[in-house]
Amino acid sequence: MIRLLIMFLTISYAHADILEREDVQNFIELAVNSSELTKEEIENYLIEAVPSEKAQTARQNQPEVKATWSRYRNRYVTSSRINNGVKFVKENYEILESVEKDFGVSKFYVASIIGCETNYGSFLGTYNPLDTIFTRAFEPKNNFWQKELIQLFILSKKYNLDPKEIKSSWSGALGLGQFIPSSYNYYGVDYDNDGMVDMYNSRKDGIASVANYLKENGWKTGSDAVSEVSVGEKYEKLQDDAIAELELPFNLNNFRTKITATELLNEGFKFEETFNEKISPLLVFEQGKTKLYLGFDNFRVITKYNRSSKYALAVHQLALEISKRFDE
Repeated sequence: MIRLLIMFLTISYAHADILEREDVQNFIELAVNSSELTKEEIENYLIEAVPSEKAQTARQNQPEVKATWSRYRNRYVTSSRINNGVKFVKENYEILESVEKDFGVSKFYVASIIGCETNYGSFLGTYNPLDTIFTRAFEPKNNFWQKELIQLFILSKKYNLDPKEIKSSWSGALGLGQFIPSSYNYYGVDYDNDGMVDMYNSRKDGIASVANYLKENGWKTGSDAVSEVSVGEKYEKLQDDAIAELELPFNLNNFRTKITATELLNEGFKFEETFNEKISPLLVFEQGKTKLYLGFDNFRVITKYNRSSKYALAVHQLALEISKRFDE
């Protein structure tokens, strides 16, 4: 009993110490001045926050940075994820059809993103957003994540959520489509018209919110996201290390690159198709072959969801496989 009392007092003092930190006090002032939250409300949330060493470790080991394309692809474009994607589309077909009509975004890309983010809703994370976003906001100070922490408090107040109890990813992403709090507040859709955006318990809200995110970030209805073309002899036998060492007037495998087809052809790539859109060229070693993919505007829209060319290409490939299997 005495041991439990000592433990409780220790935790209580540790929580109280958070509010005494100068950086936290500055944050409280910022939050009060930039939102309709009261100081008391903000402190009531903050006093429960505990920095997460586990979240910091997870941040340093993200596959978007460390994995080769083949390893990354093998994580997301798998038989089980394709089959589960077909099942997800069939089970939610009416919702996906309605959302596709209302937002102009392919149901297969919406399903693919949900598949990559939460395995179609079966895994919403093992962290809580209060601790993870607090960690990113203060360990060390980060202005972007401090604003996200304010957005988390706004979201929690609006929908009467406990940010210490709901599930999130290591970075505080929430719900079916894994939205950070600002995206939840801005792009979230109450598609079932029950008065709240619920990306945890409402498939309608979760699916529509993903489609709305893509639409609002520039998705072009009916346009391709990616096209695979022939590589040409000059590059057809390159593997990962050789691809990384290429010196070209533009960056490969970078969604920020926007060049013309002519610029690619001038560097010795060989394909016959003509393309008018700006291209983000993706040269990868995949399933024992060197392949060239051309990313277009919709490809770059996907990278607004996750700032990674690998992620966007995986979403595209998974969407194609789900579509093919669905039509069989």
